Amino acid sequence: MNINSPLRAAALAAALLSPFAAQSQSPVPSDLVQAGIRSGWKTDSGTYIAALHLKLSPDWITYWRHPGESGIAPRLDWAASSNLEQVRIHWPEPQLFQKLGYNSIGYADELVLPVELTPTDPGAPISFDATLSIGVCDDICVPVDLRVQTTLNGGGQHDTIIANALTRRPGTARAAGLRGLSCEFDTDKRGLRLSVNMDIPNTGNREFLLVEVPGQGFRGHILPSRRNGETITGQTRLRSNSGQVGAVDRSAVRVSLVSENGTLSHQGCSLAP
Repeated sequence: MNINSPLRAAALAAALLSPFAAQSQSPVPSDLVQAGIRSGWKTDSGTYIAALHLKLSPDWITYWRHPGESGIAPRLDWAASSNLEQVRIHWPEPQLFQKLGYNSIGYADELVLPVELTPTDPGAPISFDATLSIGVCDDICVPVDLRVQTTLNGGGQHDTIIANALTRRPGTARAAGLRGLSCEFDTDKRGLRLSVNMDIPNTGNREFLLVEVPGQGFRGHILPSRRNGETITGQTRLRSNSGQVGAVDRSAVRVSLVSENGTLSHQGCSLAP
């Protein structure tokens, strides 16, 4: 695939998020990231497998589905598409970086991001027209909007690059030796603090435990994690859109242990299957 030409990838907006922005020359977004789409193939179930393919300039990173302690969370808006009922994003395993003194979760060099598209009418092609909003960061961060367009009609071939990205998913914490897990909820003046303790062997010289509660209507402020022997603790402060936090579904809690050696995940507040 020619990363520049199969679809129109236009940088629509860029602004510097740095106290030194006024003293720095703004990088041109098209010099920092190039975007293309890999058409992929049609599955036996009738969905289409494709992938967004981003190439980053040296020393710049972009973010995972959650950026960690600092960064810009990516957003994919496919409202302009037609014959598209559902999109499922298959995030490859990210890595841990330190940018501006914060633990950030993301990708360097390039990102092949598989997407699985379900057509509304299985007998008609999908016109995929989407805007991907990402942050691209080095010593400064630049938000960039990339428009990607293609038509999927089932005529593509199995793409080994997409297939390889699909196999590079986060591993399970249980398989890596997770022996114990607990969630603790405490109130504080800014909302509800959720602490997750994982009993798991050390996974690297630098580790970060990301604690999320997706789909529950909460805003989460991620706090630094800490390790004490075989136990690592991650924390997040929760607020609802109304400013008050009620009951939290413990099965919805999602934890990701990220290090320079990769990422491990676990769902829920217990080890029960």
